[in-house]
Amino acid sequence: MLEPKSEWYVIQVISGTEENVKQSLFQRRESFGLEEYLLDVFVPTHDVVSVRAGGTKVKKKKNILPGYILVEMVVTNESWYIVRNTPNVTGFLGAGNIPVPVSGEELKKLKWKVESKDETFSSKFNTGDIAMITAGAFEWNEGIITDVNDSKGLVKVNINLLGRDTPIELDFSQIVVK
Repeated sequence: MLEPKSEWYVIQVISGTEENVKQSLFQRRESFGLEEYLLDVFVPTHDVVSVRAGGTKVKKKKNILPGYILVEMVVTNESWYIVRNTPNVTGFLGAGNIPVPVSGEELKKLKWKVESKDETFSSKFNTGDIAMITAGAFEWNEGIITDVNDSKGLVKVNINLLGRDTPIELDFSQIVVK
């Protein structure tokens, strides 16, 4: 007789409860003795750096797929029932009551996205905003933002230097918007 094969499945959860559901699934796995059927839970996240007022950088995890988690499991009636009836789980992704496994290629892409070390930046800076420089050689100068590069966390600001507009490149943490 063939051993049942474990596969990855997408579980729909109430958005914002992904980590809680992950912990609940691990607790329920132990409580119901399903260690051989519920193998792993994966919440796809990546780091996002936000710049707060005053230029302080805050790093936090952001879900790549809000409202979804992935579970590696062997689907049996019991394992399906335990996962499906975990608090904040709304269902499996698939057709009706039949969960559809994630293809290996899709899983590889998702894990690569999570494992890539690139941070993304989140800012509220816009071109045309007036910015006050709070750190560096041009501290206390004002200028107009001409370019925002969210992928690198940099802005270009035109300041008046010796009677001329001079573009300088600054880190998000070096400016505040007036």
